[in-house]
Amino acid sequence: MKITLKSLEDLVITIVGEDVLPLVRILWGKNNISEFKIAEMLNVTVNQVRNMLYRLNEQNLVDFIRKKDKKKGWYIYYWSLNKKSIEGVLTKVNQKQLEDLKARLSREAEGLFYVCPMGCMRLQMEAAMEHEFRCQECGTLMKEQDNQKTVSNIKKMIIEREQELKEQGEEKIKKTSQRQARDKKSVEKKALLKEKEKAMKKEKAKQQKK
Repeated sequence: MKITLKSLEDLVITIVGEDVLPLVRILWGKNNISEFKIAEMLNVTVNQVRNMLYRLNEQNLVDFIRKKDKKKGWYIYYWSLNKKSIEGVLTKVNQKQLEDLKARLSREAEGLFYVCPMGCMRLQMEAAMEHEFRCQECGTLMKEQDNQKTVSNIKKMIIEREQELKEQGEEKIKKTSQRQARDKKSVEKKALLKEKEKAMKKEKAKQQKK
């Protein structure tokens, strides 16, 4: 699965927070941007930018290089998105979400739920019975909920996550295959060069004997 800005934004919202999205959009498609430049572009302090970058770095979504400023003598950090790591993080998050969705589907499909008509709360039947089917917020009599729509929506989300994981797996296999092909070609090229060098040495030795 190709990482898009939308999929990256969804991932960031899930594991870091929506407040860092403007920073992520700045890094998207660019490499090695200084934290001072980012602060200027976002119109915030450098410390605020560092806080956001450290949170992204904790999840392996960004990496950095540092260069010494020759005039001022201190180090400046330049940041980029960690594209290789992002794919793995996204796969792990999708796997966790898929597990959670399947567990939720099991609870929804097997259980009975009661809701407050006023929208205060939703309880499983056992919990509703303990409170005599009365809402603990407003005292209104709770009603049994038809959760077929909820079950249907969860099933759709499960299909989407499974498809995403399948695409990610296929993309990983494709990249592995391409890397192996490149490695094989490189080995073959080195072997060919070695054979040529060997042949040239032999020819040179023959010429010297004459």
